[in-house]
Amino acid sequence: MKKVLHVLAAMLTSSFAFAQDDTETKSPPATTFSGSADAYYKYDFSKQQNGLTSFTNSQDSFELGMASIQAGHTFGKASVFVDLGFGTRAEEFSYNEENTKFIIKQLYFTYNLTDKFKVVFGSFGTHIGYEVLDAIGNKNYSMSYAFSYGPFFNTGIKAQYTSGKFTAMFGVTNPTDFKSAMDTGSKQKTFIGQVGYIGEKGSAYLNFTSGSSNPLSDENKTQIDFVASQAISDSFSLGFNATYAKATNDFDSTLDGEWFSVVGYANYAFSESLSLAYRMEYFDAKDALNLGTLNGSSVFANTASLNYKVGKLTIIPELRYDAASEDIFADKNALPTGGTFFGLLATTYSF
Repeated sequence: MKKVLHVLAAMLTSSFAFAQDDTETKSPPATTFSGSADAYYKYDFSKQQNGLTSFTNSQDSFELGMASIQAGHTFGKASVFVDLGFGTRAEEFSYNEENTKFIIKQLYFTYNLTDKFKVVFGSFGTHIGYEVLDAIGNKNYSMSYAFSYGPFFNTGIKAQYTSGKFTAMFGVTNPTDFKSAMDTGSKQKTFIGQVGYIGEKGSAYLNFTSGSSNPLSDENKTQIDFVASQAISDSFSLGFNATYAKATNDFDSTLDGEWFSVVGYANYAFSESLSLAYRMEYFDAKDALNLGTLNGSSVFANTASLNYKVGKLTIIPELRYDAASEDIFADKNALPTGGTFFGLLATTYSF
């Protein structure tokens, strides 16, 4: 009788354990949280507020960049991602809206129809270009001209197919850099696309976007963009970005314009905590009509940045020299000049 009771007890214990495991398996996964922050000090040696790229247009001032909070959750085939931004960097990113020092940078829902095919709906960062909005995602703190004058984000729907090392994406969105089409006064849409190859030590993407970029002025833009990266060794890697943009006006062809940029990136790691990043860019806006001060000019920009990591903190001393074909900058006497040279010290933190 005791043996029977022991067997029954063992069976009940085993059943309870299996039931407990089954309950744990079916329970929804926890929400994941992450975040980052950045700040910088910049000094232009002309003592002027030179700067025609995004996020570092200050002079002799300590500046807060952006604090970001991300949250994600996946259950079954569906997931959601929320990305909030606070600060001047967020404000420049969402330039088509007002009161944007606190913004929803990204908010999108994903549904995996199969292991290879998924649909994404919401607002998401652009697929165009090598650099990204969040400072922790770049080796150089200041931004390239290619990033600054390209698209920042799209709001709409896209489908992505991945098979082995190859990926393809196509989507339809609101006018570029608008969270809501209601804010544009237009029903025009933007079409986006991408084909890519992801290898063990490198990747390559051909990107495309075409549609309304600023419908209030009847402007449309088509941009073709190529991005590649390659790890040469454990310590040395290269990156490349070539992009071409053509802007057209619906009613006046004399307002059409175009620009292109070629950017090279090199990164060498001296150790796990110290690396040197160098970016070289040629930006040609000689035929552009919608880039403000840059219209009719070309710029050759060189940026060198040390990255010193202390845990989650990265300290970035950086030097940058931009030489333009026209006098689009200001010298120490506030007179037009063709070059600008500045240094900055930035910090980023991820958690």
